[in-house]
Amino acid sequence: MSSHEACCGTMFWVYLLSCAGLVMFAGLMSGLTLGLMSLSLVDLEVLAKAGTPQDRRNAARILPVVKNQHLLLCTLLIGNSLAMEALPIFLDSLVPSFGAILISVTLILAFGEIMPQAICTRYGLSMGAKAAPIVRVLLVVFFPVAYPISKLLDWLLGKGHVALMRRAELKTLVDMHGDAEHWR
Repeated sequence: MSSHEACCGTMFWVYLLSCAGLVMFAGLMSGLTLGLMSLSLVDLEVLAKAGTPQDRRNAARILPVVKNQHLLLCTLLIGNSLAMEALPIFLDSLVPSFGAILISVTLILAFGEIMPQAICTRYGLSMGAKAAPIVRVLLVVFFPVAYPISKLLDWLLGKGHVALMRRAELKTLVDMHGDAEHWR
């Protein structure tokens, strides 16, 4: 049975702030995984060249980070996993074990998965651009573990999953764009 920190002591606040930081970090990793990995390189290059001025800036910030998609994916998933695994350990110092598990699952589900993914689905480009410096640091920190896994993925799945449209898909997209009034 582990000992629990008494409320309002210094270590209590250290553990509590650590838990909050871990939930926010897990949320950032989860949101960025969905937000950055859902942006194809082709879409980003189009936005970088022909988007609105803000989209051009955002796409230009994201492109260097997303170029090696498997390395990015491994980095974000390793960061997310570390945060999710560490949270119950810190919570266990504050509450009984069953409470740590319940609180951990609830916090991660609500604030580490659902909310960040909903936000990054809608604002993936701008969130990815704002978080690009953090992602660059994480790419360096997790490189020793993420790189070999990413190379294995490259070998198994192929490097880069370029989503090029077939002629019929491109024609439909152009038709939809030409009929933009229909979608408003």
